Amino acid sequence: MAVAKKKKNKPSKESASSALDKIESRSGDLAEWISENPLPILITGGAILAIAAAYTLASSGIDSAKLEASTAIAAVKNEYRVAMGGEYYGSTDVPEPANPEIARNTRLDYLKRFQGLAAEHEGSEMGSYALVQAGSLQTELNDLEGALASFQQALEVYDKDQAMRGIILERIAGVHEQLGDLPAAAAMHLQASEIASYPLRYFALLNAARSQAEAGQTDAAIVSFDRVTQESPDLRIPEHTQAMLMELKAKRSL
Repeated sequence: MAVAKKKKNKPSKESASSALDKIESRSGDLAEWISENPLPILITGGAILAIAAAYTLASSGIDSAKLEASTAIAAVKNEYRVAMGGEYYGSTDVPEPANPEIARNTRLDYLKRFQGLAAEHEGSEMGSYALVQAGSLQTELNDLEGALASFQQALEVYDKDQAMRGIILERIAGVHEQLGDLPAAAAMHLQASEIASYPLRYFALLNAARSQAEAGQTDAAIVSFDRVTQESPDLRIPEHTQAMLMELKAKRSL
């Protein structure tokens, strides 16, 4: 399996945010869930971001400022879910209101709130996490350029070898794909795949291979795909992606 299952570290301090506690409790099952559900992760990744943020808090220890920020962000996330028609506790799913205007206005309202939290905690991991929430809402509002700016700013607090950087790079790649810039998407997927601490690095490499193939970068796509199969032979590859890449290899051998 591409990702080794790791024992969850015990938090050094108790978090006051029950929402993040609920997310944190799932982090130990992350690798197993990834292996069984590759497509949802390749498509969304929101739950992975939340788990990673909670795991960062739990494993590094929480000072009072970080605890306050995490509690504020969790509260806004929960309030947003309720405003969209979901439950405050017990689920991370955000339903879509039947009325499109209500959905849009709610997203715009909470976008401003997350942007305010990001500005309040600028330069910190919690500020970065708030920016990612903002970027996700901008993506849903089809403000793709705004989403790119938010995600790019969110990267700034992380060193090049930090796992959270890989998660955010994948979000950036997804926006580039929506914009139709497949070479840029492939480059972001590749950057994510090069972060050794990023547990989804081979999914990122597979995404890079797919984006390269769709961009007409046949040789690069084959190199990326071969790396996936050689370095992570147990990775579950979606059938349509594998078929596309195998077809490229067959055509090149003619």
